[in-house]
Amino acid sequence: MSEQVEKDRKVQVRAVLSFVLVLALIALTVGGIFVLMLNKRVAKIEERPRIIPAVEVFETSVSSHRVEIETQGVVESERETQLAAEVRGRVAEISPNLKRGGVVAEGERLVQIDPADYRAALAVAEVGLADAEVALEQERARAEQAGLDWRKLGRGTPGNPLVLRAPQLAAAEARVASAQAEVERARRDVERTEIVAPFAAGVRSANVEMGAVVSAGTIVAELFSSDQLEVLLPLGLDDFGFLQRNENGIPTGTVALRGRIGGEWHEWVGTPLRIIPEIERRTLSGNLAVHVEPHAGAEFPLPPVGLFVQAEVSGKTIEDVVEIPRRALLPGGQVLIVDEQNRIEFRDVEVARSSDTTAIVSSGLEAGERVILTRVSAPVVGMEVTIEAPEETE
Repeated sequence: MSEQVEKDRKVQVRAVLSFVLVLALIALTVGGIFVLMLNKRVAKIEERPRIIPAVEVFETSVSSHRVEIETQGVVESERETQLAAEVRGRVAEISPNLKRGGVVAEGERLVQIDPADYRAALAVAEVGLADAEVALEQERARAEQAGLDWRKLGRGTPGNPLVLRAPQLAAAEARVASAQAEVERARRDVERTEIVAPFAAGVRSANVEMGAVVSAGTIVAELFSSDQLEVLLPLGLDDFGFLQRNENGIPTGTVALRGRIGGEWHEWVGTPLRIIPEIERRTLSGNLAVHVEPHAGAEFPLPPVGLFVQAEVSGKTIEDVVEIPRRALLPGGQVLIVDEQNRIEFRDVEVARSSDTTAIVSSGLEAGERVILTRVSAPVVGMEVTIEAPEETE
C-alpha cells in the first residue's frame, strides 16, 4: 500500500516539474520576443528613381530637294562595225595601224585588194559604153532620115512604127543605159578594192594578212569608235519617275561620271541620250544611255572603253518635302516624334524616295518637329524621354 502511494507521489512531482518547465520556456520565449521588439531595426523606405531614356532627335524643316540617282555602268562605244570585203581578190596592202588595239583615222585606207582585174573590167565596160553610144547616134541619124523620107511622100502618119525606126532607136538607147550601168558597176568594184575606216576608231580585231585571198563578205576587221562613247546606266523602275524630261519626253540634265584609273579617280560629264525602251526581265530595271563628253585638258579626256564607272544622275526637284536620316524610319512607314512635353508619339509618313542615308518624306511631317533617331526599346505612346545633346565634331 505504501509502495502505491510512493508511485503516485512521484507521478505528481513529475507532472508539476513538467508544468513548471513549460511555463519557464513560455516565459523565456515571451521575454525574447519582447527584447527583439524593443531592439528591432526600422527599414528605410527609399523610392527607386525612374529611368527615362535619352534619345537623339532631328529637327525637321520643309524645303525643296533635288533628286540625285546613283548608279553605275560600263563605258561602251556608240558606234561599232565589222568591215567586210565587198569583192574577191588578193590582199595587196594593209595599213600598219590595222592591228588589235590600234587606232585608225576616218577615211584611212586599211586594206587594199589588188585592183588590176577590176580596172581591166572597167576598161572593157567603158569600151562597151562607147560602142553603144556610137550605135545610138547612128540609129538617131537613121530615124531622122526615115522621117524626112516619109514626109517627102506626104502620106500622113505611118501606121507601122518600124517605118520611122522608133523601136530600133529605143533599143539603142536601152543598150547605152545598160552599158552606163555596167561602167558604174565596174567603177564601184574598183572603189571597193579599197577598204577604208568609216570613222575614227580603235581596232578590236584584225582578221586579214598580206597575200591572203579574200572573198566577198569576208570580215577583215572590227572597229569601235574611240571618241564617241556612251554608258548604259541601269535604273530602278521607281527612279524613272524622277528623271528630268523635256516636252518630247527626252531625258535632260547632266550626269556626273567617276572612274578609277591607276589608283586615282577621274571625272567626266555625261549627257542623257535616250531611254532604252525595254525592261530587263531578270533585274526588272531599265537603262539610260548617256553620252560621255570629252574633258579637255585632263589626263584622260575620255574614259577607255570597258571602264566601270560610277554615275550620279541629276533628276527632278521635289518641292515641299522633309529630308530625314534613313535610320529614323521604322517598319511600316512610321517615325517616332517627341512632343512639347517630351513624350513619344507615333507618326505615319509617306516616303517619296529613300537612299542608303536619307529619306524624303512628302507628307506626314511638318517643319520644326523632332524626329527620334535613337532606337528605343519597346516604345509606347506617351513614354517620357530626355533629349540628348548632339555630339560636337571638330
